Amino acid sequence: MVKREKIAPSFQVPDDIEIDILSRLSVKSLLRFKCVKKSWRYFIEDPVFIAMHLDYYGKSSVGFLLYGSRPYKYIKQYLNCSSIDVSMSIKILFGESPGYMIGSINGLVCLSNNLYFFLKEDKRLSIYICNPSTREILELPECHHAYNDFVLSIGFGFCPKFNDYKVVVVKLLDSVVNVRDPNCCLFSLGVEVYSWNRNSWRSTKIVNPRSVLTTSFQGKGYFDRAFHWGGRNLKSSKRMIMSFQFDEEVFRELNLPNHPDFQEENYFLNALIIEYQNFFSLIIKQKVNMHVYDLWVMKEYGVSDSWIKQLTIEVPVLEDRLMFRPVMSFENNGELLVLSDWYGRIVWYNTKTKQIERSKEVLRGRSIRYKESLVSLSRKKVV
Repeated sequence: MVKREKIAPSFQVPDDIEIDILSRLSVKSLLRFKCVKKSWRYFIEDPVFIAMHLDYYGKSSVGFLLYGSRPYKYIKQYLNCSSIDVSMSIKILFGESPGYMIGSINGLVCLSNNLYFFLKEDKRLSIYICNPSTREILELPECHHAYNDFVLSIGFGFCPKFNDYKVVVVKLLDSVVNVRDPNCCLFSLGVEVYSWNRNSWRSTKIVNPRSVLTTSFQGKGYFDRAFHWGGRNLKSSKRMIMSFQFDEEVFRELNLPNHPDFQEENYFLNALIIEYQNFFSLIIKQKVNMHVYDLWVMKEYGVSDSWIKQLTIEVPVLEDRLMFRPVMSFENNGELLVLSDWYGRIVWYNTKTKQIERSKEVLRGRSIRYKESLVSLSRKKVV
């Protein structure tokens, strides 16, 4: 008589445990696992799970994206000091135009074909929102513009109140001479705001504004539901930070630290907006020593008196006498500063060990803070 082998009873993993495990995996893995079984596909595409994954996995996957324009157009992802891969080529989007990376929030990236230019009849402003991790891309409808409007800046951010992603385009409209004072020109700012929920633009005009945006800051523009630029008061010429609040769709002003390095006419063009340990912050080169950077932190966002100098960082001068510029914020526990040298190589500088590590390849482009996400674009096209 042949003995039958006992079949072990099957074990079914509870849904809540499956969801918890899946929420801690990379986007690349989850996209593959959608084909494993229907329940997993349902989990992975569910908005609640996407938010959970952004909270769990997103915290450990914070790195930065490098937008390169030479020798070809691409978005490359870095996590700490390691290059992950070329997330997506975007040459098809911009053709001969260099293209610009505006900002990133929740795994979505805003791109534009141009910036700081006059809108002529033969030119159009093309803006895209993409998710490099899922390779989805959305082309925004064309915003309204008149002949010879000058695009000052573009911002990208998130409005938690309405779960809405927004893009703001700030334009300088034609100026006119003030009849009462011929030496003074009156002008208006045109503000176009795109809502992802509505998939449309809303236009407003600010006549004879008190302040105007400048291109004096680089780096992370989005913080606490607002996008930030350098600014200047037109009457007093006082330097400041101007922010666009996505909830109320209004501009506000933030004062700079009360320090001589921020008072020079052109000096703080080297300032870099970053987020350091969840605080709105600035990195600026010292006036007296070009190899020393100061990190200023706004301990209470929006309160001018809360600025403090958090760190002073001396970047060593190497044998080849290269000078560095900051291109990105601190990573991990605040020890790693991302720089670039004059050759266009990315440089990682550990503020505690004082060690420098440089990439071998030349990567000219702009860097922004980024974390992977499954956030989907409903009106999408896969490239």
